Amino acid sequence: MWTGFRLLNRKTINNGIWMYLLQIFNTIVPLLTLPYITRVLGASKYGIFSIALNVIGYCQVIVEYGFGMSATRKVALSDKNRKEINHTFTSVLFSRCILFLGCVFLVMFYMFLEHDDLIQCICLIVLFVGLFGSCIQQNWLFQGMQDMKYISLINIISRIISVVLIFTFIKSENDLVLYCILYTVSSFISGFLGFLFAWKKYHIWFVRIGINDIIQELKSGWYVFTTSLSSKVFGAIGITFMGFFTSSMEVGIYSAIQKIPNIIMYAWIPIGQVLYPISSKIMQQSFPVGRKSIYKVRNIILPVFIGGSIFVSIFSKSMVGIIFGKEYARFYYWVIPLLAWLIVSIDNNFSGIQILLGSGHDRQYSKCFQIGVICTILLNLVLIYFWGGNGASVAPVLSEIVLGILLRIEIRKIVELSK
Repeated sequence: MWTGFRLLNRKTINNGIWMYLLQIFNTIVPLLTLPYITRVLGASKYGIFSIALNVIGYCQVIVEYGFGMSATRKVALSDKNRKEINHTFTSVLFSRCILFLGCVFLVMFYMFLEHDDLIQCICLIVLFVGLFGSCIQQNWLFQGMQDMKYISLINIISRIISVVLIFTFIKSENDLVLYCILYTVSSFISGFLGFLFAWKKYHIWFVRIGINDIIQELKSGWYVFTTSLSSKVFGAIGITFMGFFTSSMEVGIYSAIQKIPNIIMYAWIPIGQVLYPISSKIMQQSFPVGRKSIYKVRNIILPVFIGGSIFVSIFSKSMVGIIFGKEYARFYYWVIPLLAWLIVSIDNNFSGIQILLGSGHDRQYSKCFQIGVICTILLNLVLIYFWGGNGASVAPVLSEIVLGILLRIEIRKIVELSK
């Protein structure tokens, strides 16, 4: 019988090491490329890129749907049954391709709104083409099989190639479109390598499926998708509204500063990914006992991130100037509320992802996000309209606090019902 976190066996530790290797790499790469790109392109051109990337981010959530959680859980509980895995693989791939085609209309609608800005539309088209790489990525499969090393190797190789090309060819602000092209290279490479690795390692291949299989796969991931979309709104709606209400320069500065807490978040991502399959199994035994086990882990991990965030806050002014340049340093204080958002977000992951999703309470998790996303939209709309970037930096943490309260209310209800 699985008891508590004795599931943290040798394979789990190895997975954690591989994922941390990837996150260390993902932390180093932005530290190398961001100072270069923000200076070469300038705040205004970097803002144009950020606005386009932000729109593509919504499309990526749609394409990835909820498969990163729903399909991962299926694979984790399949006991490596090849027939089941092939069926899930085929259903997920075809579902993603259909969703990708559906995103064409979203991009066309945004281009209609921004038809006067040709460079903005070109950047959007280029980044959208690169989104196809996400359709064939198999990270959900490797995570479900708990073979995280393949995710790490694939992403490291693709990112290295992309970074080398960026430093080689991006020399001035006139290279914005070329930068968008090179930015998409890693997505294509990681997608095709992921497909190849999965085929060689697990002998996955297409099986015959019907439209009902695709519908069922979409239904399985629906609640996770709605929460993933809400998560995207939590993190991206600020840039979306800034694109309408502020200048591209202010968007560029905010997007750059926002990367600091995002880079710190990379240290948390492998922990959450490694814990999720384990949490899913623990929560199947007893909700109250599983909840206590997960919160014990939270009480160890969260203080580490709190300490790191305080350190960054103290030296935020000099850090922003050194990393991005003087053009960005005058708004250094935006990073402080964004770091507070980071802490609350990690805390909410334990309550939402590890406990509610891990225990199969997708509906409750989705409901919390549906309410939370409404608060997020309203907060960002009002705060950005009146205070621009200042409002954009405060809105995320306020939204996460609301979400945290909602998640704990749902957990308390489930605990009471399980007694």
